[in-house]
Amino acid sequence: MNVTSTELPGIAAERTDLSSGEVEHLQLLLSDWTMIADLAFADLILWLPTFNEAGFVAAGQIRPSTARTHIPKDVTGNFVPRGRHIELDRAFLTGEIWTGEPGQQHEITQAIPISFLGRTIAVLGRYSSPAEFGRMEAIYDRIAQIIFEMLSIGAFPRVTHNDQGTGGRGGAPRVGDGLLLLDKDGTIEFASPNAISAFRRLGVAIDVEGQVLADLVAQLNRHGVPINDTLSLVARGRIQATAEIAGEQSSATLRSIPLVSGENTSGNLAGAGTLVLMRDVTDLRRREQALLGKDAAIREIHHRVKNNLQTVASLLRLQSRRLTDVSAQIELAEAGRRISTIAIVHDMLAHNPGDSVDFDEVVGRVIPLSVETASLHAVNTTFTGEFGVLHSDTATTLALVLAELVANAVEHATAGRDHVNIAIEAQRLDGEIEVSVSDDGPGVNLPLGSAGGLGLAIVTTLVAEELGGSIEFTHVDETAEFRGTKVTVRLPLHS
Repeated sequence: MNVTSTELPGIAAERTDLSSGEVEHLQLLLSDWTMIADLAFADLILWLPTFNEAGFVAAGQIRPSTARTHIPKDVTGNFVPRGRHIELDRAFLTGEIWTGEPGQQHEITQAIPISFLGRTIAVLGRYSSPAEFGRMEAIYDRIAQIIFEMLSIGAFPRVTHNDQGTGGRGGAPRVGDGLLLLDKDGTIEFASPNAISAFRRLGVAIDVEGQVLADLVAQLNRHGVPINDTLSLVARGRIQATAEIAGEQSSATLRSIPLVSGENTSGNLAGAGTLVLMRDVTDLRRREQALLGKDAAIREIHHRVKNNLQTVASLLRLQSRRLTDVSAQIELAEAGRRISTIAIVHDMLAHNPGDSVDFDEVVGRVIPLSVETASLHAVNTTFTGEFGVLHSDTATTLALVLAELVANAVEHATAGRDHVNIAIEAQRLDGEIEVSVSDDGPGVNLPLGSAGGLGLAIVTTLVAEELGGSIEFTHVDETAEFRGTKVTVRLPLHS
């Protein structure tokens, strides 16, 4: 169980006098304390001092994945008064790590003060049972003790620009994925079994312990894999950062955390080696490549569909030129316009990842096409509002509806006139989209459900059956000489 990013600021604001900078420092700690709990084989509880100095409040807890839990209940938000746990009191007041005596029973195994800018701002409680450690467990515990010391002197956690310990491009390594301990010279002092297996998959067949990690990375580079500066610094244990190493058939992420312990004779923190977490991400990268390939294939399909539709529209235009019947020419022109409208949506899908399109851009291409095909008169169109991003299925159907409405407006509003003004408005309401097409023509008496042309039949069918929406016909101004026609379409937004 982990405290969420919103719980800590809330508890700190209501029950402590911690500053925003101190809370941010604690949030950085929480982003890494899964690693600490796994290294310490212990439950951890973050205790914050209350504003009235009456005691401590639990701001979060974490359980290890490397050992059984000792605190099955959630204690986040619980308060303990001063004197209830003298371990917490001592660690907070002295700024020094309190450790229980071997062989004695203590609810808290260790109490670690958390320092920030020279001030103790919280105490980390470690809860675990004595256990017989092998070599690996002993090294894990040794690393945990170094990190506890770094917490107490304000050397951990540290803000870095390239450390993706809690996220990044996927595959952030954890203790159980693989662990390396480098000495001060970058030599691998210890490698966990999972880390050794990851190196085997990368193509390193030798025993990695005793080898310099930077040299192993260089060997992989001779296989043709380039090394960036970050990877080089990570392999040398110089910075806290995350980088990726790739072999011929495998990939792994490396996260380095330089360790420091106490102060040397010059007063500076002394280096204690580097903790490197390692995770094989070969399967993740293969899935990424598969998704990229699938996305490219889908876009290529949309591109070919667009080309085929444009070819059909061109054939219809050629056919219409051979006809002498004017009504047949008009019908073929309208059919070509409808096909070209669908082609516009596929063209946008061919150039954009995913299965959604910016419909405002579609409108900008559909309206001129509809006007050009429907009339030779002067037509002034305006578009206001916003459709936003729509799923491809909705976008294709709505584009057809909008094209038909504009074409109908041009056809009926220009009757007996040489010009027409058409306004298209769109807005997103709660759970639906409303779009209206208005003109300043004489107005038509065509209520929903009565007989109409093919265009109206297409619109009513698509809106009702494909989009699950409604359509309404009204006049723009009943008192004006040219009443105009306004068609309003409402359709639900599906998540």
